[in-house]
Amino acid sequence: MHKKMGLTHLYFNRFLAVRYSTAFFLFLNLYWAVFLLGSRSMVVILPLFLFVLSIFTALEQIKLYRNHSNKLPYAHFFYKVILLTSIILLITLYSPFYNVFYPFLKNTQHVLNILTVLLVVSLSISFLMLKKLNKIKLNQDKHFARVEAYKKIIN
Repeated sequence: MHKKMGLTHLYFNRFLAVRYSTAFFLFLNLYWAVFLLGSRSMVVILPLFLFVLSIFTALEQIKLYRNHSNKLPYAHFFYKVILLTSIILLITLYSPFYNVFYPFLKNTQHVLNILTVLLVVSLSISFLMLKKLNKIKLNQDKHFARVEAYKKIIN
């Protein structure tokens, strides 16, 4: 029983970085939506959509504890959408659409720098998570090698 639980934990830990990244985006989009709601902006639909997608992604990962799989369609879609959204938001930072997406922030160079860093970090995380999900899908990740090694030990 102990060996089987160890194997279950190893499978589940393959997605540790994906889980933490999903939580990061879940809260980031939640806060963005709350601030947009306070500004009474119709753009609130975008962060709410991303928030709902992150919930589906999180639920998909919770299911992995019982059902080991290397295919995560919601996560793959979610990180593609985050990647695209980050690119679009980076472009809008230095355009007249700035106030549409960030009506609660002043348009100063300091704020633009912080938002640029945040969006570049989001872009980087989403790119890395897509890369990681592809490796997991092909069973080429380091954790899969550890799972296989553990299976050989316990059998």
